Amino acid sequence: MLPVPEFVRDTARRAIGLPARVIPYGAQKPLLQRALNQAFREPLQEGELEFLEGHCIRIRINDAGVDWLIAATETGFVALERERPEDVCISGDLWDFTLLATRRADPDTLFFQRRIRIEGDTELGLAVKNTMDGMDWDDLPPPLRHVLRGLGQVIERLAPSSGGAH
Repeated sequence: MLPVPEFVRDTARRAIGLPARVIPYGAQKPLLQRALNQAFREPLQEGELEFLEGHCIRIRINDAGVDWLIAATETGFVALERERPEDVCISGDLWDFTLLATRRADPDTLFFQRRIRIEGDTELGLAVKNTMDGMDWDDLPPPLRHVLRGLGQVIERLAPSSGGAH
């Protein structure tokens, strides 16, 4: 396969992140809550996420313009107004979050290489990371699974010949 020119990779990154930049946060919040509550349905029901209660977690996907603030309650996840302070911020680029979500890269490698960063309460951040590591792919909502699978295929095709997604 011929190498993909850098401008094509850059254009694809901008295009993939476009919805997060143009859809108002107020419209993203209910979709985010629904996806998180479905994806983490089993751990929520079994009380495995009680350690999150009372904490605010910011997810920031820098190159996609995503800035979500979430909290876990007794009844599930709630998307919060972004102006509130967070206890922990987990940030990185869309490609690396997609690699993490689709399990195309080792999560520990992404964190140790600081491609995905934890800032603030690192103990809480590591507990969140470990929870994400333990998630079953089949627990994700089918539409999200399809989107992530498609993004993973795009990343694989656009990855530089060195094998990295950057």
